[in-house]
Amino acid sequence: MNAFFHALAFLTRFPVPVRLDKEGFRESPVWYPVVGLLLGGVLFLFDQLIARWFPAPVRVLLDLSAWVFFTGGLHLDGWMDMADGFGSHRDPDKIREIMKDSRVGAMGAIAAILLLMLKAGALFVLAGHPDASFARVWITACIWGRLAAVIGIRFFPYAGKDGLGQGMRERFTWPRFGLALVCTVLPVWFGLGSIGLAAGFFAVWVPLWIGWQGTRTLGGCTGDLYGAMIEASELTWLLFFTIPGVLS
Repeated sequence: MNAFFHALAFLTRFPVPVRLDKEGFRESPVWYPVVGLLLGGVLFLFDQLIARWFPAPVRVLLDLSAWVFFTGGLHLDGWMDMADGFGSHRDPDKIREIMKDSRVGAMGAIAAILLLMLKAGALFVLAGHPDASFARVWITACIWGRLAAVIGIRFFPYAGKDGLGQGMRERFTWPRFGLALVCTVLPVWFGLGSIGLAAGFFAVWVPLWIGWQGTRTLGGCTGDLYGAMIEASELTWLLFFTIPGVLS
C-alpha cells in the first residue's frame, strides 16, 4: 500500500494517512490508473455539488479549476515546459536547460491557454449529456491520462543516468505494467464498453508520439514529458467523445 499512497500523494493533493518511503515511490506507477479513477470520481462529485448553483459555462470552468487544483498543476507544468523546450527549436542541451527553468515562456503560456480552453470546451459539450455519460467519460479520461505516463515510463528510456525517474523505470517490470493496464481497461470497458476501447486506441498514440519525440531529441523522457503525456491524453480522450454521434 505504500506504493499506492506514493502515487496518490505524487499525482494529487489528496492527503495520505501513512508515512512514505523512497522505495514506494519507485514502485508507484502501477497504481497511477487507480489514482486516476479516484481523482475522476472526486471531480465528478464536485461537479454534482455545484451543478444546480451555476450556469453551464461557469460550472465547467469551476470543474476545470478543481481539476487543476487537485493535481497541483503538476502535469500542466510539464505540458508548459515541453512547449517551451521543444518550441524553441534549439539543440538538445538548450532544450533541457529551458525545460528545467522555472519561468514560463511564451510558448508554454500559449500551450497552457489553448489546452485549458479546449478542455473547458469539451467539458461544456459533455456536460450537456446525461450525468451518467458525463461521469463515465470524465472519470475514464483521468484513468487513461495516468496510463499515458505509465506507457512513457515503460516504453521509453529515462533521459538521465540517475534520478527518481530512472529508479521508477527500473522497478516498473512487465508484470506491473500488465497490472496497470488491467486497472485501466476494466473500468473503461465497464464504463463505456467497446467505444471506450476505441477511444483508448485513438488516445494511445499521444504518449507514444511524445515519447518518441523525447527519445529522438533528448535521448529519453523526463518528468515534464510524463506530465505532458497526461495532459495531452486527457484532452484527446475528451475531444474524442465530443465528436457527434460517438456518445449516444
